[in-house]
Amino acid sequence: MAYSKKIFDKATEKLNFRRNSALNMVEYRKKELYSAFPRLNEIEKTLGEIGAQTAKSVLNGSSAIDELKLLKEKSIALQNEYKAILTENGYAEDYLEPHFSCEKCGDTGYVELENKTVTCECYKKLLSDTACEELNKISPLSLSTFDSFELGYYSGNPDENGKIPYNRMVKILKHCADYAHNFSLSSKGLLLMGSTGLGKTHLSLAIANEVIQKGYSVVYVSAPDILSKLEREHFAYGYSEKEQIMNSLLDCDLLILDDLGTEFVTQFTSTAIYNIFNSRINAGKPVIINTNLTVDELGKVYTKRFTSRLTSSCEQLEFIGRDIRALL
Repeated sequence: MAYSKKIFDKATEKLNFRRNSALNMVEYRKKELYSAFPRLNEIEKTLGEIGAQTAKSVLNGSSAIDELKLLKEKSIALQNEYKAILTENGYAEDYLEPHFSCEKCGDTGYVELENKTVTCECYKKLLSDTACEELNKISPLSLSTFDSFELGYYSGNPDENGKIPYNRMVKILKHCADYAHNFSLSSKGLLLMGSTGLGKTHLSLAIANEVIQKGYSVVYVSAPDILSKLEREHFAYGYSEKEQIMNSLLDCDLLILDDLGTEFVTQFTSTAIYNIFNSRINAGKPVIINTNLTVDELGKVYTKRFTSRLTSSCEQLEFIGRDIRALL
């Protein structure tokens, strides 16, 4: 998977911070305990000396077998004494060992596998999450919650179609809150439809916030912005971020596309939307799409193949009422 130097540098910085934090905690604890129990410091120094003596004895070969045996026994006895001092004073045996975020690689980002050094899964995830964070910088992910969604803006009177906006939005709010609360990688997608200013962005951002708090990776992007960026990168000379952006869109646990249908539609953008959506659906990954268009209008802007896949893979929530912003 291709990432820019900026992503690698940021992810590596985070990884180094994790490792250094674990090592610094060990030093802090050692300083604290060695002051209270000086014998621990004496044992550590003696074990270091034994290690040096052992190395010399190994170089002497078979003539040092008895010496190596004695050094090993002395080392084991000292290690047991060290652990006993800790446990007898209420500390775990591994209290002075580093506790890394990833025990597999020790927060180095790499592991030995079949005599090869390979990238650890934790580092791959960190790279992916960092790329998602960079992509999310263009969206207001922290602005909305379910509690701040104001139902009072929706009328309790029937509209021209005989539907009561307030009743509809009560149900939609509950549905979105339940969706976020129960979110998993097998969740179905959502298609939020309705005119501008009815709360689609607010509720999808509220979903994003809660899903992120559950530990999932979320990418929230404006369709016009991200498609414009992809198109520019597609035709750019030199380094292109297109592959990195596409990886983030396809690999995140939840993708939210806002304002679909308001972008300038070209053959490229139409194909890109279908490929992004289709790839995620084929991989069993949920998508939330916000649009001001109806299903029929989406079919005219894109293709019937796209809308057919969209409606069969996503639950449809139709927002109704008056533009909230006009009421403020």
